[in-house]
Amino acid sequence: MDKELLSNYKNTDYWFTVDDKTITLNIGRKNNDFDRLCERFGCTTGAFITACNPQSQLLTDDENKGRNKQLATHLEKVSQVYCFSGAGQDRDQQWPPEASFMILGLSQETAIDLAREYQQNALVWIEHQQAAVLIDV
Repeated sequence: MDKELLSNYKNTDYWFTVDDKTITLNIGRKNNDFDRLCERFGCTTGAFITACNPQSQLLTDDENKGRNKQLATHLEKVSQVYCFSGAGQDRDQQWPPEASFMILGLSQETAIDLAREYQQNALVWIEHQQAAVLIDV
């Protein structure tokens, strides 16, 4: 991944909603709300993934909605995980928000496989009481 794209990913807010509460993840930072959510659901890991804009190639809204619907259907079949809707938005708002999912309880290997299946450059990975990291897939 080139430096500019990496910088853009690091300059993004990754947010999701649980019970009308928004939780925002930032690369390199811990998040107490995420930690409490892990404790609530008995999970220790979270993966923030989208199916939008594969390989950072901008698609139409309809194409992105279709891709994310496929991802949602896929996630519904995965047992013992919890999914929450959200979006990733760069802080400079140079790129449209990307509808995404926070998935609790997924293994890192499965998260990477999903990101690759949906042709993503990276995913956000976070573990209980750890800082969020960007994983280049």
